[in-house]
Amino acid sequence: MKKKEAMNPSSRIFATKDGPTIFEKFGYSAAVRAGDLVYVAGQIGLNPDGSLPTDDEAQIVNAFDRLKIVLEAAGCSLEDVVELVSYHVGLQKHLARFVEIKKRYIPAPYPTWTILEIAGLARPGLVIEIKAVAYSPR
Repeated sequence: MKKKEAMNPSSRIFATKDGPTIFEKFGYSAAVRAGDLVYVAGQIGLNPDGSLPTDDEAQIVNAFDRLKIVLEAAGCSLEDVVELVSYHVGLQKHLARFVEIKKRYIPAPYPTWTILEIAGLARPGLVIEIKAVAYSPR
């Protein structure tokens, strides 16, 4: 059995304008399974076509949708999440809405959650990035 296994979904939403997926272009994995844990890289709130939504709510929904796609590609679901970390630009502006949206995606019993306000993300205009760890026995 491998000590770790990388998983990258083939969904078109992870494509870049120049062809490769974001995972190939930047040299990382969407998710890595190590034993019974699946570590998911931070997911941002771009639209499926790669454009940037103009409102925070759409970015939050998109980030959770991307998280769900990656987890499913790794053989898990949002119910398997044991740790959630969210990075926010302008946290106070959208925190209440983030909590409402999170409740639609992440069921009880709730995972641990670390919430961080940061100065910026990889692309100007992004306001959210969400990473997670899921427990998923083989």
